[in-house]
Amino acid sequence: MTLKTKVILVFAFIQMLVSTLASAHPGSGIIVDKYGQIYFTDTGKGVWKIDVQGKLTYLPASRFHWMTIDATGYFAESSKNFGQYFERVTPQSSIPALIMCSDFPLVVNKDGNIYYADTRPGFAQIIKRTPDGKESVLVSNKIFEFISGIAVGTDGSLYITEASNANANTIRKITMSGTISIIATFVGKSDIDLPLETVPSYCRGLAVDSTGTIYVAATGSRSVLKITPQGKVTTILQTTSPWSPTGVAVFNGIVHVLEWHDVTAENLEVRSAWIPRVRKIGADGKVTTVATVSR
Repeated sequence: MTLKTKVILVFAFIQMLVSTLASAHPGSGIIVDKYGQIYFTDTGKGVWKIDVQGKLTYLPASRFHWMTIDATGYFAESSKNFGQYFERVTPQSSIPALIMCSDFPLVVNKDGNIYYADTRPGFAQIIKRTPDGKESVLVSNKIFEFISGIAVGTDGSLYITEASNANANTIRKITMSGTISIIATFVGKSDIDLPLETVPSYCRGLAVDSTGTIYVAATGSRSVLKITPQGKVTTILQTTSPWSPTGVAVFNGIVHVLEWHDVTAENLEVRSAWIPRVRKIGADGKVTTVATVSR
């Protein structure tokens, strides 16, 4: 077997693994609006809202994995379903608008456009979509097949988690000019009690605060990471089985974490079997449960 053939087989295996993780695992969408209200995806039901009093309210929506907030309302007048992959959760003209995506991680940038990671083999690109439906490619790269999370920083740069190396997930920065750089690499510990169908280093959702600090849901290691702009990685939350974090959001110095209860192997593809909860990490490091969904 030639070296080229070996490389192709390794990439094929990683792609198969990531595809399995995306289909078998629950959603990672969690966002906080300017009022401190929390919204998160429930791939067994739709979307939930937690108000500032802690009341949990169901919002009818598709059972998609990914969601973003359009704080200014650039897509507030869009159709309920638009493009090939997108759904507006909130009522038309409502601001902020909540936008979901069926197939890919997405974010609304401060320039008023959606940026999403087309992870299909053979495409592997970051797409810019304007409110009037025009799409263009920001940047292409083979590694984009393995993106599992996308976020935006205050300067408009995009940040991604990607698993082209299954043993060491990478957090990368992508500028609006298309420059790609590595912020940090995370290697999970193999002795962690792993969630089903995952690997120790597997990371999903991420968020960036006003200082450029990145928070990452390290699903495979059941933890939340804090990464400084200089690339220093620390663990700020270590969850234990049967819970695993999949998404994070930051608001006023508080980190909100979307976690899911493990399921048995026979229920891996049964979306209603997954149970979500939201916890928060205070500035003092104190961890508090905000809400848990009951079936």
